[in-house]
Amino acid sequence: MGANIGYIGIDHHHRDPYFAVASELDATITAVCEPGRRVDVGNIAAMDDRPDEITTEGQDMADLVGGAAVYEDPHELVSDADVDVAWITYRSDETPAIIESAVENGVHVISEKPIGRTADDLEAIAERANERGVTVSPTMYYRRNPVAMTLRDRVSEGFFGDVWTLDGRFNASQLSYRDTDHYLYDRETSRGGALQWIGPHWVDVMPWILDDPIARVNARFHDAVETDVEAGAVLQFETESGTLGTYHTGYYLSDRGKDTHLGLYGTDAQALTPLHHDSLQHEPTVPLDITSEHPDWTAAPKRTVEFEFTYDRFPAWGDFVQDYFEDYFAGYETGDVPATVDDAVQLLRVLDAAYESGERGGWVDVEG
Repeated sequence: MGANIGYIGIDHHHRDPYFAVASELDATITAVCEPGRRVDVGNIAAMDDRPDEITTEGQDMADLVGGAAVYEDPHELVSDADVDVAWITYRSDETPAIIESAVENGVHVISEKPIGRTADDLEAIAERANERGVTVSPTMYYRRNPVAMTLRDRVSEGFFGDVWTLDGRFNASQLSYRDTDHYLYDRETSRGGALQWIGPHWVDVMPWILDDPIARVNARFHDAVETDVEAGAVLQFETESGTLGTYHTGYYLSDRGKDTHLGLYGTDAQALTPLHHDSLQHEPTVPLDITSEHPDWTAAPKRTVEFEFTYDRFPAWGDFVQDYFEDYFAGYETGDVPATVDDAVQLLRVLDAAYESGERGGWVDVEG
């Protein structure tokens, strides 16, 4: 039998694509909840007014949750609804408490990143989840991005030699394309803006590619006019083994879509790639350009691999997102999932250090 899902956060703008993901899994949404409001599942319509640039997939949303039990209290859902997994897309200031209830009731969790506002929100819950054998996982899709996986394998094999530096950029559409009244853009609810919302994907995947955690950061932020959270951020970082890196992320583009770049520079080889195109960019392939001094590469030291991403199962970003969820649901019972609650805590510790650096200046060590 497939998993029974309790979906919490019906009003979240990722609901439509995630419902579409769920419809392709060996799983059924048997309960739904929008905290504090009773949802009419028969009249759920695709979202047209969205706080970001992800497009609605066009499915009949009501059909995907037909017959699901309805709850107003997420804590009641995880205790009473007989679900295997709580799938949470809700505000960061209240999500940790919901996860805590799920853990105490033995319900596994997959939650929209970054799960909490700060690491302190999640650390004790993570410890309890690990003690009880309950899987809690953030949505760190890029761990199933084919280019990122290839780079991680190459690093693990020693192909690049000692990695000197890593350079990342992930920019998205300006705030004028977004509903800035949404809680994503509220400091009290979410803590931060671009770094806290779009930033976590690469703050996670860059050290994941290296298998080398970020140890300290130096960050600067661009304030937004429209909201009280930042429009963008630039980070310098150093990993535990001494690799230096930079990361640039923000709501900067005067068009919908993404502007992405990853550069990895080692003693024996270097790699350049956008890592990802979303469907709005209409690019047929994602290139990975590698230059190597390896003896086997002397006849062609510069090579390009073109990754032809597919967008059939997850049209907005690419099918690697669907792969991520499929891997989670295949492994949640044993804890064999692409990203764990400990990974979520580590991400939040890096973000904590970045925001502290932005406030007081200078380098800040990542705790833990």
